Amino acid sequence: RRFTWRILSNYVTPWEFEQLKSQITDYEQWCQAWSRHAAAHMTRGDEALAAGRQRTAGDAYLRGTLAYHWASFVFTHDQAQFQAALTSLADAFGKAAPLQTPPAELLAVPFQGLTLPGYLRRPAGVRKPPLVLLLPGADSGKEELYNLADHIVARGLAAAAFDGPGQGPVSFHSNLRPGQEVAVQAMLDTLAARPDIDASRIAVGGISYGGLFAIRTAAVDNRVRAVFSMSSWYSPKGRFETMDALTRPGQYQHHGPDPAANMAAITLAGMAEQATAPLLQVYGGNDPGSPPEHAERIAAEYAGPVTTVVYPDGVHILNNV
Repeated sequence: RRFTWRILSNYVTPWEFEQLKSQITDYEQWCQAWSRHAAAHMTRGDEALAAGRQRTAGDAYLRGTLAYHWASFVFTHDQAQFQAALTSLADAFGKAAPLQTPPAELLAVPFQGLTLPGYLRRPAGVRKPPLVLLLPGADSGKEELYNLADHIVARGLAAAAFDGPGQGPVSFHSNLRPGQEVAVQAMLDTLAARPDIDASRIAVGGISYGGLFAIRTAAVDNRVRAVFSMSSWYSPKGRFETMDALTRPGQYQHHGPDPAANMAAITLAGMAEQATAPLLQVYGGNDPGSPPEHAERIAAEYAGPVTTVVYPDGVHILNNV
């Protein structure tokens, strides 16, 4: 019920959703049911590709990719199933990426002994497009940003998305960092060096934690010419203590052994006042997890121009609107 709109806006049809709801009668069935559903899409993709229907195969593989993402979603308590779903997700997206229009180029950025996986999509017919770098939240991932990237690419901009420390498969080797912008700068280094990108026109934005990290990046990197933040916080301090039993366990996967302390250390205090790139904030009025009061506090301290848009009926990440 809580994540209906988030799931339905990411390549799951209402009929499929209802079928899965009828199959999953206990939470422990979640990952296995979604994985079976994903595998069926992958089989459909394999059959379409063998018949020479590349567009159909690309669609099936993309739906399989996102189904594996939902299989892993808030299922960190079973590490074997969680990791298997993420591995299958990566394999599925490897099949889906070259068959998209325009194709998604898979990338890997080295960072402090880690490898940050990502992808880049460039609009057709634009020689050196501006770039939007997209940052996921804690329990999301770069693949969940694919639909958002699709809207950006359709408007003539290139879009890239990466898993940073504490996100996706990287969360097995690292945690979200109060200074996450250092990893974002490593992504920007790789992207800005490309001859097929206009490095003078780069925007950074993100959902949930990604929005906060985007603002922190804008504060320290003048390559960022525009920034957006969707359903984020001035600081997530105090959230862990009030989280429900479904989402609290996963915070150890993303934040480490003391999630409350790590959340308290992640903040825009002293940073918002250093950022001058134009900022767009988008919030949902029906989102108790990241209420618009955070946008007001950020706007009060932000050094550059700020536009804040609140959709009164919007849920977290505004997937319903």
